[in-house]
Amino acid sequence: MILTNLNAQQLEIVKYSFDDDKYGIAKFANAMRRDSVDAGIENGKYIFQNYHKKGVSKWSLLNYGLNSKANTGYKASITQLAGAQDYSYGLVINAENGSNYIMFGIASNGYYILLYSKSGTTTNISNGWVKSSLVKTGYNAINELYIEKIGNNYQFFLNEVSLKTQSIELSKFSANVGLFANSNMKVGLEQLEIKQWNSQTTIPGKIVRGYTPMTIMPVAAKPMPTISKQNEVYRIELSTFNNRYGIKDKDGYRLVDPVFNLAYLNNGFFIAGDESTNSLGVYDIQGNMIIPPIMKKINMSKDKSAVYFSCRSESGFWGLIDQNGKTVLPFVYNYLDAVSEGLVYMKNAKGWGVVDLTGLPLIAPGSIDDDTDRKKKNFRIPNKVNNGRIIVSASKSDGGKMGVMDIQGNWVIMPKYYSMRYVDTNQSYIVSMPKPTDTKRLLHGVIDKNGSIIIPIKYSSLSPKGKNYIASEGDDPFNDDFTDEAMAAADDDLFDFLEEEEVIQNKMKWGLFSHTGSMILPFNYDDLTTNSEVGILTLKQLNPTTKKMVSFLYDQSNKSMLSLAAYDEYKYDSILFKGKPKNYYSTSYPYFAEGLMNVAKAGKWGFIDKTGKVVIPFQYDHASAFYKNATLVKKNNEWFYINRQGKKIPEPQLIESSSSKELPPIRPGVL
Repeated sequence: MILTNLNAQQLEIVKYSFDDDKYGIAKFANAMRRDSVDAGIENGKYIFQNYHKKGVSKWSLLNYGLNSKANTGYKASITQLAGAQDYSYGLVINAENGSNYIMFGIASNGYYILLYSKSGTTTNISNGWVKSSLVKTGYNAINELYIEKIGNNYQFFLNEVSLKTQSIELSKFSANVGLFANSNMKVGLEQLEIKQWNSQTTIPGKIVRGYTPMTIMPVAAKPMPTISKQNEVYRIELSTFNNRYGIKDKDGYRLVDPVFNLAYLNNGFFIAGDESTNSLGVYDIQGNMIIPPIMKKINMSKDKSAVYFSCRSESGFWGLIDQNGKTVLPFVYNYLDAVSEGLVYMKNAKGWGVVDLTGLPLIAPGSIDDDTDRKKKNFRIPNKVNNGRIIVSASKSDGGKMGVMDIQGNWVIMPKYYSMRYVDTNQSYIVSMPKPTDTKRLLHGVIDKNGSIIIPIKYSSLSPKGKNYIASEGDDPFNDDFTDEAMAAADDDLFDFLEEEEVIQNKMKWGLFSHTGSMILPFNYDDLTTNSEVGILTLKQLNPTTKKMVSFLYDQSNKSMLSLAAYDEYKYDSILFKGKPKNYYSTSYPYFAEGLMNVAKAGKWGFIDKTGKVVIPFQYDHASAFYKNATLVKKNNEWFYINRQGKKIPEPQLIESSSSKELPPIRPGVL
C-alpha cells in the first residue's frame, strides 16, 4: 500500500472484527423476506443478505467518524457465503445515496470491477469486469479490498496488490461505508479497518531551520519568561475579537508561530487548531503530533496517571484516543464523556450507557436516558464514575428522573430527583426537586451515598465550599430555575433591578451548614460570597438602624468572624481609575486573596489579614487584591506594583507574560 508520507501520524478510526455487538450493531435476524435486505452480526461477521429479485444490487451501510479532507485508508476483509458466484459483491465508500458513491466489487468466479457515480453519472474505472488471478474464488474465501484516498486520488488494492489509481472529484463527502451485494446473495464482512491522516508530522508553524517565520506583528525587543516556567501558549491580537495563538518556551522565545484560532495547554499537551474547519489536533510539549488535526472537538481527561482525549469527528461520531495517539474506543459513538475509574459514560445507536476501555458495556446502552442530550454537542460538566457509582437518568418509561447506579447497572439511589451533583470531599450528593408551591423553581438539599437526607431538600440554592455547604432561603428575584426564556432574560432582569431597586427586592437570606448537616451560620445574612481561599467567606448583613450593609470575614477553619464595619463602603469611581494599566485585571473591590484583603479607611487603601491586623498601612488612593504575590496600587496619581511586604517592585508577569501586540523573539541560532 502506497502512502504519500510514510512518517505521517495515522489515526485508527475503527478496527472491528464483529465478534460481538458491543458498539451497538444489531444481530443478524435472518428474516428472509422477499424483496428486502437483512444485515447484522452473526458468527464473528457482519452479514448482509439481499433477498431482492435478479438484477437488483443493494447495500448495507455503517457510519463512522471521518474527516472529509483527511487522507483515508479503507480496508475490508470480505467473503461470499451464499448466492450465485458470478454476481458482484464488495466494498462501497462515500455512499451518500444511489447517485453518489465509490464501489469496489468482486465476483467469486474470479473477476473485479471498479466504478464510481457522481450526481447519477457512473464512471467505470476498470472499463468493465476484469478477470484476475488475484481474486480468491469460491464460497468462504476471504478477499482483502483496500481503497486509499490521498486528496482526490483513489488507489485500489486487491489482496495487497495495486490495481488502479483514479482521480475522483465527488460532489459531496459522505462517511458512509459498507457492503453491497447483488440479488439473492449472502456476504460477510470479516473485518473493517479505517485510518485517517494528513501530510503533517509535526505542529504547524514550528520554528525550525528552513522555516520562514511570520511577520504579522512587530517582534518584542526581549523575551518574557513564562509564569509557569514551562512552555506556554501566547496570544496575538490581530484585531478586536480576532486572536491567533502560538507556543513559546519557558524562557519566552517563540517555538511556534501564532497560526491557530484556538490553542490551550493541559497536562503537558497542546490542543490547537480551528473547530470551524474541523482541524483540531493534539501535540506534545515539543510540538510532536499526537492526534492529527482532523477533529471538530477535543475534550481531555485524566484517569490516574493516563491522559485521554474524547474526540468528535466532522461527521459527528466520537472516539477515544490515549496520550500516545492510540485509539482506545473507535469512532462509532454518538457521544463519549471523560474517562473515570477506567470507565466512560457514552451513547451509541442503542442509547446511553457506560462502557469500559475495551468498549464492553457495563451499564447496558439504552437502559438509561439523558434529557440533556442536546447539550452534549458542546462543553458540559463531565459525568464521571465515583467510587464505582455514577449519576444517571432513568429511561423515560421509568420516569426519567435522576439517581445513582453502580457499575453493574443496579440502582443504589432510586431515580427520583430533578438534578444531582456529586460532592467529592464529602462523598455525598446535592440534589434538587421542584418546589411544591411553584413548579418553576427548584429546592435543593444534600443526601449521603446511601440516599439518606443530610440537609433537607428545601433551600433555594446550595453549593459546597470546602467540607461545608453554602445555602440560601427565599426565591431569586431575577430568575427561575427552569425556563430557557428566563435564563436568556437574566441580564435584562438585572439591569431592571439596578434601575428600579425600590420595586424589586432581593429577600434571599444566606447561611452555612457543616458536612453533617448541622447549622454553622443561621440564615441571617443578605449576601454570602466566596474568596480565592476556600476557608474564607465574605458575609453581608443589613444594619437595621443605619440601613447600611455591614460586611464580615468568616474563617471556616476556626469559626471566627471579623467585622469590616470600620472600613469604607466600596463604590466604583471611574475618575479614580484613570490611567490604570489596561493589561491588569485583578479584583479592584475588597477581596480576600493570598492571605490579605484590600480595604479602604478614611479614603486610603491598605491591607489586613483575616484577623484584622493591618499588614500594609493605609496610604494608597486605591489598591487591588493580590494576585501571584503582587498587586497594583495608586498613590499620588502614580500607578505601580507592590509585593506582600508593601515594597515597590517592577511590573510583574501577571495575566500575560508578553504583549498581545508583539511576537515573541526567536531564540538566536535556531534559524
